[in-house]
Amino acid sequence: MKGVARSFWAVVVVVVGVEAFVAVLAIRAVNTDLTCWVSGLEVLPNGCGVPIAIVGHQSWVPALAVLLLCSSTILVGLGTLVTQYVRTRMALRRLGPTLPSPPMLLRIEEMLAIEVGLSSDPRCFCCCAGILFPKVIISKGMFELLDEGQLTAVLAHEAAHVRHRDPARALAVRCASNALFYLPLARHLSKKSLVASELGADSAAATVAGQPALVRALLDILGRARPGLGTVTEMASLDALDSRIEALQTRALPRTRPKVLIQVTSALVLGGLILLGVWLPRSPTQLHRQIAHPVHVEHSNQNGQAGSTAP
Repeated sequence: MKGVARSFWAVVVVVVGVEAFVAVLAIRAVNTDLTCWVSGLEVLPNGCGVPIAIVGHQSWVPALAVLLLCSSTILVGLGTLVTQYVRTRMALRRLGPTLPSPPMLLRIEEMLAIEVGLSSDPRCFCCCAGILFPKVIISKGMFELLDEGQLTAVLAHEAAHVRHRDPARALAVRCASNALFYLPLARHLSKKSLVASELGADSAAATVAGQPALVRALLDILGRARPGLGTVTEMASLDALDSRIEALQTRALPRTRPKVLIQVTSALVLGGLILLGVWLPRSPTQLHRQIAHPVHVEHSNQNGQAGSTAP
């Protein structure tokens, strides 16, 4: 389906770009204010040697703001990674023991060239779990609910997630969007990417099992009780049935532009980051160079001869 990979890489480009810019600002902040603070305000009489004002070009406020923003970004991203991983592992352990695969399930596995674990859980779900080595798990409740054509569509959907390693992508996207909590555009793009992965898997399932079987499976599955499985991809994880059917008919992702509020807020945030970069004080090296090599300005004296003075 068109646009699935593009949605994911749009998140990557935005996140990497913003994170790289914040990292550069953090390095500059360390090279300016922290150098002064650690040295005990003894580096320069005109820079570190005097109290730095709250406002002005030599203020410590922008450097502190950049360092806090960078550290919070790292902590939130790592916290999301650990939390989502632990939640997923705990949820999978609560699904109950694996049952032997019935003949119908074995036939579908052979046709799709995948391995499927049949869980004894009575709830209705089918998911793809695993970061490095994803696998498909289907519950006994869903297996008993659907016919062979619907099961083929459901498992073909999850097989597409296995091929594209979508659980790992979903985890990365969630970590990135949470890390950039101050940029609404990142959260919008992450949601769009997660939706795009589901729609792409729907398209692959419709190619294998047919669109009618997939639609019937969606209608039977949506709305039924199912467990929260953390970052795994799940057949019924997207409740926007109209969008899924529209994507199956058009073979393209529905266009969803960010709201005006998201665009304006994101623009203001990016503008604020740029202003922080401009506001950061000059490094001690730059101040040393300025004092050692003052700028000479030529001017005309009363006799019309050129002279130079150092400010």
